[in-house]
Amino acid sequence: ARSGWQRDQPWGLEVRLPTGFDYARADADLQQTAAAWAAEGVQTMDGTPLPPLTDSTLFLPAGARGPAFLVGPNFRTLLRYNNSTSYALGVGLLAQQLAGGAAVQTPWPRDLQALTRSQLLALQTALNARGFDSGTPDGTMGPVTRSGVRAYQRSLNLPADGYPTLELLERLQ
Repeated sequence: ARSGWQRDQPWGLEVRLPTGFDYARADADLQQTAAAWAAEGVQTMDGTPLPPLTDSTLFLPAGARGPAFLVGPNFRTLLRYNNSTSYALGVGLLAQQLAGGAAVQTPWPRDLQALTRSQLLALQTALNARGFDSGTPDGTMGPVTRSGVRAYQRSLNLPADGYPTLELLERLQ
């Protein structure tokens, strides 16, 4: 409890997003109750009611093509220990499966490759040059870069998930 862990709430869970969902809403700065997400059509994978998560956020670790997770305060508690979303997701999923919970059901897009640091730097530089603010180019993915990627995706009528892909970088070059 000292760390902020709330025993009565899960770290998060995999969810199904409604058709036509605005992927720009999957933003760490947008926190609302699970009931508010449910009102927008977000559902559990098995159709049962969402748990009563407070201050929950949609997390898309592989963008619009991969699984979606509704994460709450306990996910952010894991991030305080190690500020890596991959770490927090891995710990949450491992604990869930050790407790007999379900594995991730949505297939992971195996053809998506994470951009290298130099590719991210090139992406940031190109976004800035075209007027899509991605902050000071540093080769690391942060909220300002994600916002710039979303703005560029919107300009192309692509799902604005903020996920940087090699295809997106190639379009910018």
